[in-house]
Amino acid sequence: MKRISLFALLGVVLLCLTVACNVPMNKDGYVKGFVSFVEEVETKGANYTLKDWEKADDRFENYTEDYYERFADRLTPADQKTLGRCAARYAKARAASSLKGLSDDIEDGVNFMEGYMEQMGENVQNDVDQMMQQMEDDWDDDTD
Repeated sequence: MKRISLFALLGVVLLCLTVACNVPMNKDGYVKGFVSFVEEVETKGANYTLKDWEKADDRFENYTEDYYERFADRLTPADQKTLGRCAARYAKARAASSLKGLSDDIEDGVNFMEGYMEQMGENVQNDVDQMMQQMEDDWDDDTD
């Protein structure tokens, strides 16, 4: 029983340390963390799934709202510029990913429509051929 309690306590401590590592403890950690986060998004964002983007958006909100409020009174003008650049870079990466998804959707739609139109053309051609054959058969019957 003591062993289970020890493992549970150790698990809680590790969880707290993990969470604490993600939350900046000072202004410099906040700025560096935001820069690092944006660099990660720029590097990996092209391969993000919708769920990945939801997580990234939550982290971005933390950096631009929660953490910002915590350290706002200690930020220098240089820090403010860095944070502004980070926000712009994030927005660019986010938009590029969205446009890529839109581009893929458009390409899929174009391919679908090409296939649809090809099939419709074949259907119309078959119908015209059948009508022509029927007219020829009717014409031949009338000339006999």
